[in-house]
Amino acid sequence: MNRIKRAGLAAAVLALGGLAWAQEKVPYDTPPDEPQAAKAGVFHGPVRLKAVGGVIDTGPAWGHSGPWVEDVDGDGKRDLVVGDFSGLFHLYHNEGTNQAPRYAKAVNLQAGGVDAKVPIY
Repeated sequence: MNRIKRAGLAAAVLALGGLAWAQEKVPYDTPPDEPQAAKAGVFHGPVRLKAVGGVIDTGPAWGHSGPWVEDVDGDGKRDLVVGDFSGLFHLYHNEGTNQAPRYAKAVNLQAGGVDAKVPIY
């Protein structure tokens, strides 16, 4: 059988439901997910981030916090930026080092002299 005839035959089989039939014959050899025990030492324990004035707490009004660590001011130290549900960004300047950050009191991140804000809807 030449290529054109085989292609036509394959198209006809697919059009008549041959694809569904072929899929039913595929063995499902992937076992279902099984819960695994947690392995010690895989992740670091949780750490509460602190800034001047205590623990950083986004509180109920902030909701959907989006933290990001980035050198915002170009001093080589990674600062903490936390976006919130209102669309604002709270900037915590790193006054320590990258290995031992010490965050200053939050200020709103600004762009062009005004608070940077993204639309939330």
